[in-house]
Amino acid sequence: MLRNPMDVVNSNERAWHRDTTLAMRQWQVRTLLSLRDTDREHRILVTYEDLFGQTLTTLKRIATQFNLPWTSDEAALQAQIDDFIDPALQKSDSGENLADFEARTDVEPDVKALYLLGRQAAADPDYFASAEFQQRIDEMTDEYLAKYGALYRDFNVKINSKTFFVFGEDQAQVDQVNTTLRNGQVKMVGTEADSHEVAEDLSERLNNNTIAIQTYPLDYLVVEQKEALNNYLRKNAKRETLWGIGDAKNNEIVEMLTTVSAELGADTHNVVIADDLTAIIDERERRLAIQHLVRTLHAVEQPPYLVLMADELGTPASQSAVTAFIAAEPTKAAPLRDEQPDETFKLRTPLDMDEVAATLTVLCRRASQDEQQQAALNHFVSLNYDEILNVKGDQYANSVRN
Repeated sequence: MLRNPMDVVNSNERAWHRDTTLAMRQWQVRTLLSLRDTDREHRILVTYEDLFGQTLTTLKRIATQFNLPWTSDEAALQAQIDDFIDPALQKSDSGENLADFEARTDVEPDVKALYLLGRQAAADPDYFASAEFQQRIDEMTDEYLAKYGALYRDFNVKINSKTFFVFGEDQAQVDQVNTTLRNGQVKMVGTEADSHEVAEDLSERLNNNTIAIQTYPLDYLVVEQKEALNNYLRKNAKRETLWGIGDAKNNEIVEMLTTVSAELGADTHNVVIADDLTAIIDERERRLAIQHLVRTLHAVEQPPYLVLMADELGTPASQSAVTAFIAAEPTKAAPLRDEQPDETFKLRTPLDMDEVAATLTVLCRRASQDEQQQAALNHFVSLNYDEILNVKGDQYANSVRN
């Protein structure tokens, strides 16, 4: 069923006090997915106006389309319809014609185009069943995904709770931080979290290059996993005042966690455990640890985050830092910017992974001792992110750089 999006928005606002923009996006994504994913051979498109204004005729069209039995006494059915439908309950019907809707200046072009296309298809069943219509819906869906991301489905107001994510290579270290957070009354879950299975699936796809690190949070290939994560985070964030996930697998999906949290409007606080990278002897293990850490730091730059050195987790200073982090109130201030020139942090190419490990460890240690130093760490990560992620084993992925 296709309904004027302005009437849907008005109904949402009246019934649930829902934000106008988010209600419009809800209408858009549901309409797109319904038109994209239903079977072209076994469907019918009905307008809200026809269903309630020409109910008998519309019901007969539906019955004919799906070979359903139809009454021999249409007068009796019409009487049932008249008795069932109460026009007084209709409180969000603008009665707007297509020309007036098309002339609106308060509706975004992509929303307007989708509704007008739907009305055209509803009036022309042959066009609705055509490859041309389906191609246009596919194009509109791709455009929506590129603009808004693979999932834009939490249409509620901001969640008033704190969500904590702990990122680290070693689960024992992550558990140690989880314990400190629990001591601060944060309800932490670890590898038993529903997100663990999602992380395993996404990390496998990232490792076999089925999806790309830079774009997978917006990739429709993983929309089911993203929706599962969305629902899990939203449910817990609404239920618990202080809660979080401490799972070493968080490292694998940091971009997805931060993207979904942002879409939810969650007050997210990230704890990043940094190893002394210079102490890792195995080259592959060190490279992966560096890349995970850089990915994490790159993804958590905007929300509040805390760096803890792995070799200092048991110290009173680290425990005090976590306690203060739990109590800290969110700030709307932009992250501090490092004013040092890029040359201060730009790594030489081709990359020397010994240099990367040493520099990153020093910057993390400074940031763990003074949050003002996070600006310098962010600067380093931003400058060298692509280069570090492109390193594959003993080979350099970017031959032009070499």
